[in-house]
Amino acid sequence: MVITNAKPLKSMLVEGGVIMTSILLAFSLDALWDSRKLAGKAQVALSSLKDEFEANLRACVEVRDYHAEKARQFSAVLKMSDDDVLGMSEREATSAYYSFCSPRTFDALLGTTKSVISTGTFDILQDTQLRKELDQFLNLMEDTHEDIQNMLHFMRLLGEYEVTLGGPWGDPDDLVDVGGATLDTSYQTKITTTDLLALLRDAGFVGRVKLYHGCASWYCGELGQLAEHIRKVLRTITELQG
Repeated sequence: MVITNAKPLKSMLVEGGVIMTSILLAFSLDALWDSRKLAGKAQVALSSLKDEFEANLRACVEVRDYHAEKARQFSAVLKMSDDDVLGMSEREATSAYYSFCSPRTFDALLGTTKSVISTGTFDILQDTQLRKELDQFLNLMEDTHEDIQNMLHFMRLLGEYEVTLGGPWGDPDDLVDVGGATLDTSYQTKITTTDLLALLRDAGFVGRVKLYHGCASWYCGELGQLAEHIRKVLRTITELQG
């Protein structure tokens, strides 16, 4: 039996080729679309990382400068004569007292960094150098925790010693606003210039303050390294953003 409506072999091959080409083209377009989506996600991740590290740099430098200023103030008070101390205003005496021990800590924003590392987002970024720098940033943050604990340890020791001397002291007018409610600090005792001079003559008190500032200076050193590393991360992010 002869099939009269059968397609010529050449025609069938042409049609098959067109179909295969269409399929390959469709896969190529899908791959291109997925690639563009991944590139878009990478740019979003990089932008979020940049915002986070810029905020961290500001906070890190601010805390480091704060401790450096407190150390400068404490050093200046130690060099004052008795008459200069007794001649201070109430505000100056309070400021001098707060320079003895007023810890602040750098609490980094880590949400995007941890997300990029732990949730697979980093597969989008495809940059081993950035991953290495992010890991190092987290390690440097861990290194600062010991310095923070040491500062807080000597703060507690100093506070316990102050109690034996009639302290602690504070400014009753220095109110703290928490959730819209003002805390009552009327129980605090203002420090007088006589109190301040007595503290500066007490070797046990001054020695404890020096121990605290010694720990704070180590912390400042760690923050200095951390700030430099944050700048390095920001440079890498900028390069990846093109």
